[in-house]
Amino acid sequence: MRPWMLSIVLTSLAVTGCGNGLSTVSGRITFNGEAVNRGAITLIPKDGKGQAAGSSVENGSYSIKDVTPGEKTVQIYAVYPMGTKKEADGTEIELVGDLLPSSWGPTSQNTMTVTGPRTTKDFPIEGPDPRTTK
Repeated sequence: MRPWMLSIVLTSLAVTGCGNGLSTVSGRITFNGEAVNRGAITLIPKDGKGQAAGSSVENGSYSIKDVTPGEKTVQIYAVYPMGTKKEADGTEIELVGDLLPSSWGPTSQNTMTVTGPRTTKDFPIEGPDPRTTK
């Protein structure tokens, strides 16, 4: 291959990329200013085309790979510990409660747009804190 042809090929790869057209979406999720410790995030295509994608949320961070670009509905779940319960067989199970407002659950109207090979989106969620409500 001639040197100038190699230069054109390398420049084309740098400009267009070698990717598969999918994106990695990452960011932070906070609730009333605190990192969400345990939860999950799901991105659902608004147009109904393509697959939903999601990941766990740990210490406020998430990263979702292989997301199709476009407008997404965002569902975020987070839990907080409420104690433990002893089963009849003696095993203990952890009790958890929903941390976030229900507007982030299955009926969520929250959206975001996924673009390019990388999209960064933080979700600073505010609302009543069920851990302090009696």
